Amino acid sequence: MTLDEKLDQFYHAAIESATNQNIQIVEEYKKSLQEIYDEYKKEAERKADALYRGESEKLLQEKNRTLSTEAIKLKRKISDKSAELSEKLFMEASEKLKSFITSPDYFILLCNQIMGAVDYANGEDMTIYINPSDEGLKASLEEKTKTSLTISTRDFMGGIRAVIHGRNILIDNSFLTKLEELKSSYIIQ
Repeated sequence: MTLDEKLDQFYHAAIESATNQNIQIVEEYKKSLQEIYDEYKKEAERKADALYRGESEKLLQEKNRTLSTEAIKLKRKISDKSAELSEKLFMEASEKLKSFITSPDYFILLCNQIMGAVDYANGEDMTIYINPSDEGLKASLEEKTKTSLTISTRDFMGGIRAVIHGRNILIDNSFLTKLEELKSSYIIQ
């Protein structure tokens, strides 16, 4: 083999070796870049996911806050409307009671309440009060029930109140008390 052939063979071997080393270096560099890219991609996805979750939670909290505020407003409106309707209902009831007081049935009711109180007292000392507006009915009621009545100094819309002194018992069949009891128990939720 001649020197030129040896040089040529050496040249080709060196070129081939350099090319193989170059290819290996490029492959290692590509592999290194791919690893850096994959790592960067994972980090970017993690950050994006964390940002997404954070923003989702903020939106959810804002939605819940808005819903809570609106629910409170609705409850307040319902409560106001309920109070308005309750007031209207009890005003109508008061008007019906005033109308009832002028009817003959009211006289019968008073007689029944008086007789019920007398029966409950069972002969014990008691005072039966009628409303000041019923002063005109006093004589008729006393005659009908054979019971002494006292005109109250306080207006209680109608009905009777009786005190059994020996047992410290108050029998309160007044319209005002009954209406107040209904108002306090009449709560719309």
